[in-house]
Amino acid sequence: MATAATTWVDSNLVRQSLKLGLSVLITCAMAHHFQRVIFLWYPLLAVIFVVDEEDENTLQAARGRILGTVAGGLVAFIVHTILTGWMGILVSLLISIPLLRRLGWTSGLSTAAVITILFLGIPDYARLNWDYVFNRSVDTVIGIVVALVMSRLLWPKNRLARLTELDALQKKLLQQRLNVHQQALKQGEPAERVNAGPLTHTLLEMERLVSTSSNLPSSTQRAMTQQRWRQRMLLWHALHTRLFLMERLMERYYRQHDQPSPQLSRQFDRTPPLHWERLQLTELNDHLPALRIALEGQITELRWLMRSQARLEQAITP
Repeated sequence: MATAATTWVDSNLVRQSLKLGLSVLITCAMAHHFQRVIFLWYPLLAVIFVVDEEDENTLQAARGRILGTVAGGLVAFIVHTILTGWMGILVSLLISIPLLRRLGWTSGLSTAAVITILFLGIPDYARLNWDYVFNRSVDTVIGIVVALVMSRLLWPKNRLARLTELDALQKKLLQQRLNVHQQALKQGEPAERVNAGPLTHTLLEMERLVSTSSNLPSSTQRAMTQQRWRQRMLLWHALHTRLFLMERLMERYYRQHDQPSPQLSRQFDRTPPLHWERLQLTELNDHLPALRIALEGQITELRWLMRSQARLEQAITP
């Protein structure tokens, strides 16, 4: 069950590592070539912040990050003439954060905050002059540009494609888990314990991609709205809740019932039409009516949610 999710996570980790490694290598080579190694940590920190999972490779995000970083440096320089130390850093951030949000440069908040702390954290504040601010801002912008170019060239992110991939992976993991329980009930043997890690990881990744869609271009936002990803996420949350409730009940059922249960096993079959029917307890040789009723109720609700999910996907399929 965890093989597909683990493979996807490993491949994505390798890609991110290659992006980060190549970006750092190019940045170090440029710093060495232009003899700017003394303050190498400025562009390297910018590279680390840019090459991450949350960044979108759009021109708007790149412009906002560069301009936001420069604006943060200018604010820090102006504030240092009045305040020093951590109080100066606090005031600079209190000015920079609303300013960048107002100007629409929120993608540059992280690097602006870092450059503010570095500017106001140097030992000798007399060195913080216009020349120092300009050169360090240039160093940081170079790191940002290198990271953005590498992210654009190597495996550029496609949010809609990623969501579709994760959605298919979620369905595969869910169906595999249901098949495991179906076979276990047929054979009268307990199923292996569920590993919630892959399911939870993919769900959280989908939630992050959908919740941060407001920073995307309008065309991508329209596409996500047309594909009803927010409604689909609500269904996935409900499915996860029902699945884990069912898993808890199944564990209790396996401990107290060690005989094959073909009638309960048929509840996992998606072929027959869904309808509410009278519960038959003819298979039970022990006293488990309450557990059996609760279990069949959870399975039925899980199937109803899966059917709603299928209908929603049919409605949005062109």
